[in-house]
Order: sequence, then C-alpha cells, then structure tokens
Amino acid sequence: MARKRTPLRQRLVVAFVLLTAAVSGMFSLVTFVVMEELERTLFVDQLDGELRWWIQHLGNAPQTRPLELPNHAQLYITPDLFDAQLPTFLPAIAVGWQEVADGKESYEVIRRDYGTRRYYLVQPSSEQERREHVWFGVLAVGTVSAWVAAYLIARLTAGSVLEPVLRLAQRVRRADPARPPQRLAAGFANDEIGALARAFEQRLAQLYGFIASERLFTSDVSHELRTPVAIISGAAETLLQRSELLPRARGAVERIATAAHEMQALIDGFLVLGRDPMSVQASSESCAINAIVRAEIERLNAGPAAGTHSIALIERSDVTLPCPPALLTVAVRNLLDNAVRYAPGSEVRVIILPDALVVEDGGSGLPDADIVRAFDRHQRLAPEVAAGEGLGLAIVQRICERSGWQILAQSLPDGMRFELRFAPEPAVVST
Repeated sequence: MARKRTPLRQRLVVAFVLLTAAVSGMFSLVTFVVMEELERTLFVDQLDGELRWWIQHLGNAPQTRPLELPNHAQLYITPDLFDAQLPTFLPAIAVGWQEVADGKESYEVIRRDYGTRRYYLVQPSSEQERREHVWFGVLAVGTVSAWVAAYLIARLTAGSVLEPVLRLAQRVRRADPARPPQRLAAGFANDEIGALARAFEQRLAQLYGFIASERLFTSDVSHELRTPVAIISGAAETLLQRSELLPRARGAVERIATAAHEMQALIDGFLVLGRDPMSVQASSESCAINAIVRAEIERLNAGPAAGTHSIALIERSDVTLPCPPALLTVAVRNLLDNAVRYAPGSEVRVIILPDALVVEDGGSGLPDADIVRAFDRHQRLAPEVAAGEGLGLAIVQRICERSGWQILAQSLPDGMRFELRFAPEPAVVST
C-alpha cells in the first residue's frame, strides 16, 4: 500500500516554521538566561553599593530599629537590634548575597561586616520577579510572533520557490516522446532545477530517437513484407480457380490463402502501429466490432483446429468504433487465438458489450501473481503449450495504449476472462 505523502509546498512551510521555531526558541532561551543573569548581577551590585553607602553614612551611630529604605527595602544592624527585631532567616545569612524565603515571600539579602557590627540589607524579590515575568512575557510574545510571521512568509514564498518545479513539470507533462523534443530547459537558471530540466530534455531526445527508429523499422519491414504476401495470396487464389486441382491439394492451397490473408491483416496492423498516434486518432476510419468478431470466429472454426474447441458469441450490442479496422482485427485475433490455444477442448465465450469486448475460456487460468506478467513480451506462463512466442497479449496491450483502450485480465474459478474496454464513447451503439 502506497504511503500518502504530504505535498511539497506544505512540507516546505512546515520545515521553515520548524526551523524558525527552533532558532527563535533557542534565541529566546539564551536571551532570557543571559538577561536574567545580567540583571541579577546588576541588581546585586546595586544592592551592595547601596549597603556600602549606608554603612559609610551611618558610621558607628547605634540603630535601635530597622531602617526603612526605598523600594520596600530594610536595613538591619546587629548587635544594635535584638533578636526579636530580626527576621527569622537573618542569623543564618553568610557574608555576601543570598536569596532566601520565609514561606510567604522571597527576599534578596546582602550582608557586610565592619568591625563587630553586621549590616543586612533586605529587599523583597517581588519587584525583581515582576520584571522577570514581564521580560519572559515579552520573549514569549516575540517568539510566537516569529512563528506566525514565519508561517505567513513561508506560505507566500513557497509558491515562488516551487514555481520553477511546477513549470518544469508542466513542460514535461505536455512533452510527447513521439514528437521532436522541445527545449525543456529554456528559461531556467543554471541551478539544480536547470540541471534537472536539461536531464529531462536529454532523456526525451533519446526516447524520441528510440521511438522514431522503432517506427521506421516497423514501417519498413511491414512495407517490404506486403509484396511477397500479396504474391503468395494472388498465387493461392489463382490455384484455387483451377478445376483440375486435387481435393487434397486444394485444402493445402486454401490454408495457404488463409494464412496469407492473416499475414496481410497483421502487416496492416503493424503499419498502423508504426504511424504517428495523432494521425491514427485523426483518421476518419471506423470499424464494426460485431463484423470483425464474427469473421475471426469463422476463421477459427474453419481452421485446422476446428474440432478442438467451441466458441459461443453473445452480442448484446452492435458497436462501431472510430479506429482503423486493422488494429481491432489484430487485437481480437490475438485474444481469440490465446483463448483457443490455452484452453483446448473447452468452450470460449465472446461477449460484445456497449463499451467492451469480453473473452472467457475454460482453461486452467493463471495465478493472480502472474496476471500482470502475462502482458510482458515473450512471457509464456504455460510452457506445456507448444505453440506461441508469448507476444499475443503484449501486442494487444500495445494496441490498447495506442488507441486509448484498456485490457483487463481476471482469473476465474474455471478459466480466464479478458476484457477489452474501448473509449468511453464509441461511435455508434445500438441494442
């Protein structure tokens, strides 16, 4: 089961937002830590400077009560004050700065000793914490704003970033390997997209060369074979007109004439396959499916293997297709020959539907894993059958690709079912 992939545009937006989130988050964290440490250092230095000023200002004058200072700070001097006048946490404070709490509030405390006197400057941390909260809020709002801005910028720029890729995809989609290649790389910069466009252009040129060579080969071979086949067919018809021809020899000549006609139909089909697909689609030729199917059934019933099979024709519609008769003849012939060859002694059912031709046989069938390989060239999945080169279904597949049809295979409990689906709108359908 194919995993559903997120569109490239969305992945670019997500990647840009995640990158911005990581960078802005790391920047905010580092900024917050540095600013908090810096502010803490400045705050402690300020408290220490203020305490030193008070020590110099007060001198040795005794202080019988705590001094109330600005910003809700208090100055305690011992042994001038009694223990009852001191906060409970104060005696445990060492020299220098310390942050303490009494269960209700936290305090910043600076202690300095001069002679026998100890000076404690105590200031509640609420103001400091308030500034930290404000700073944290500013960083949080800035980080979230950076994420939102990154998302909006990514949405706006993703289109311009992907525009060369989409333009290249559109050119490749419109390129026809069967026609002279276009300049796919024209207008692209000398970057990764330009290199990709030049690679596509080179591969399309190679593919066009292969297709052109194949068409020339098919057309030349088919054209060269038409003359000898016409000679054989004419000679067989001339011999059949001679009354003195013995019955045994007449049967052999009839088989030669039939084989020549089959070869002529196959050559005509290959000539059509060798033509430009646009010229085939623009052709005004049409063919009646029912007539071609009847003719092919009569051919099999009159052939050397006539007694080894039975073919039941079920015509539920009279359908005419806008395509060269040679192509449909080759496709129907290969499907019927395949059914008769690989299901000897069984009944072959041919059903003509308004939009499809169905061929069912009563043979041994194929495992589901081998059905896809049945349309590969030179694939003989039943080696016990002597005849055949494994090309019939591959030819049918190629005709379907050229004509816009579809060939489907399904394994039945007692055989195989091949369904040749035509274009959605046949030329004429009557029931």
